[in-house]
Amino acid sequence: MSETMFCRTFLAALDARPVKLSSDHIADARQYPDGAVFVLPKLPSPPRPARPNATTESEDASASSISIILKPMKKEHPTVPLPSITATSTSIYDLKTAYASNTSIPAAKIKILYKKKPVTDSKTVAEVIGSNAGGEVEFGVMVLGGAGAGAAGSPSAGSPIQSPPAVAPGEEEKGLGSQTAAPVHSVAQGPSGKEVVNEEFWSDLKGFLLQRIRDEKEGERMFTTFKSAWEKEQ
Repeated sequence: MSETMFCRTFLAALDARPVKLSSDHIADARQYPDGAVFVLPKLPSPPRPARPNATTESEDASASSISIILKPMKKEHPTVPLPSITATSTSIYDLKTAYASNTSIPAAKIKILYKKKPVTDSKTVAEVIGSNAGGEVEFGVMVLGGAGAGAAGSPSAGSPIQSPPAVAPGEEEKGLGSQTAAPVHSVAQGPSGKEVVNEEFWSDLKGFLLQRIRDEKEGERMFTTFKSAWEKEQ
């Protein structure tokens, strides 16, 4: 048979076959041609890695523990160290409550910062600092306006607050005094008006904007706009 006849016969045989296999095509595996049998090599002994013992697990747990230092932005508030903190299970809100319990400052007046940026209370410490932060991490603490001066200037959480001694009311307080006496008006104590607009006021205002807006750039823009407008009117 010549090459031309062979090609014609081969093409005629191909024409009898479908161009594409149908979706319900089934091939009989028993009609497959015999071929080489491939055998996978046996697994080394033991077939699976050994389970870590209790010593290894305890070492991993100790390696995940870090020391945290809560350092406030203002010097009048104390610095609180928190040793042996598990970064994966401790949230930023836990740090806030720990600082509040050590300083008697309400947790609502505390904002936790990392690298001078506010962080969300729902995040864990591991999510904020990452995996390469080291064994000791420092977080900043912003105390918003209206909070006390901390443990140094306020009574501790366990000590009771003593009330002033009772004093019998005078005749003026009972309404039995002279009818012609001039009424006594209470006078507000401490600075007021423009006297309170100082660096502490601007710091408290900036912290309030950052807490309510939760956007550092937008809060900074609003703070700068408000401060520049106030300075122009002076």
